[in-house]
Amino acid sequence: MTITAFVPARSGSKRLRNKNIKMLRGKPLVVWTLEACIGAKNVDKVIFSTDSKQYWDQVSSFIQSDKLVLSLRTPEEAGDKVKIFDYLQQNIDNIFDKDTERLLLALPTMPLRTNQHIDQAIEYANHKECGVFSAVEYDAPVSFAFSIDAENRWSPLLESAPMTTGNTRSQDQVNYYHPNGAIYIKSLQDMRKHETRTFYQDALPYLMKKSESVDIDTEFDFYLAERLLNNLNREL
Repeated sequence: MTITAFVPARSGSKRLRNKNIKMLRGKPLVVWTLEACIGAKNVDKVIFSTDSKQYWDQVSSFIQSDKLVLSLRTPEEAGDKVKIFDYLQQNIDNIFDKDTERLLLALPTMPLRTNQHIDQAIEYANHKECGVFSAVEYDAPVSFAFSIDAENRWSPLLESAPMTTGNTRSQDQVNYYHPNGAIYIKSLQDMRKHETRTFYQDALPYLMKKSESVDIDTEFDFYLAERLLNNLNREL
């Protein structure tokens, strides 16, 4: 089973400028993801997809690997309104070699995802013969979620919300999960199907710990990831 990893890192992020190459413990953020993909024994090739030659030059100064290749996107292809799934589906035969059977999408903002996670997710996908996406449990019970209107009045997300029923015991709340963006595995055969609209169709979740699921979007996320990485380094 030939697997190619795809790591997209566009320039021009608005909330946190150039976050994909922002330094995290001595390495650009995206390098953590690229190294995890390269280090995975089940990954045959790693495509770094970016619209910035500067990003590629910086990555190349940290990584020398025969597995790693560049796929340069146009500014239009890397716009902030372009969905990676749509881009991959529309350009699949131009991006991937003919011998690639599965793609593995790894978003560059997940520095605590390791090559072990990637290998485990691939082995799970092979065992179940289906797509896989990584996920993590919500920090707080979703059953307590509510919205607020213009008058600051709240409305529960669920009809059986404990805030209305009074059943607020934590032991009685259902655990809910969400994708964390670390790993998506899909066969190219499925990607070519017109009815395939998301990575989640006919896929199973691969669960990761909260401490492994920090998604970098703000300065606080960087601070948290750095602290967690420092703790991991001390434990090794």
